[in-house]
Amino acid sequence: MAEPKGRAFALQIVAAQVVVSVGLSLVALLVSNQAAIAILSGGMICSLANFWLAIVAFRPALGKTPGQMLAAFYVAEIGKFIIAALLFLIAFKKTTLLKQPPYALLMFAAYVIAQSMAFVYPLARSRLLKNKSARRR
Repeated sequence: MAEPKGRAFALQIVAAQVVVSVGLSLVALLVSNQAAIAILSGGMICSLANFWLAIVAFRPALGKTPGQMLAAFYVAEIGKFIIAALLFLIAFKKTTLLKQPPYALLMFAAYVIAQSMAFVYPLARSRLLKNKSARRR
């Protein structure tokens, strides 16, 4: 299996964030609808913001100047921050449930867990690939 490059790998991480967010919210659904809503909200805020980052940061084609590539990453990161802040603002303004401290905490915890996929997914993927190649030998 070839190592994915740039945008494809970033989009795989976003997909992992969505899967983890939906999975956690389904588990929380066993406890309460409100908890599931809070968890799904935090996870989706993270996933949407990172989707923007993946699309914009990897827009310049390979071979562009380092300055152009760096500028794309800066724009992507600033946009990610703004999108996340706006989505949190909308979530708090429009959803009464999230104004309650336990549910706000759940939403932020889900955001952090989803964001951690940016670190966990590459590690898990490399271990999986390493184990597959070891089995083939």
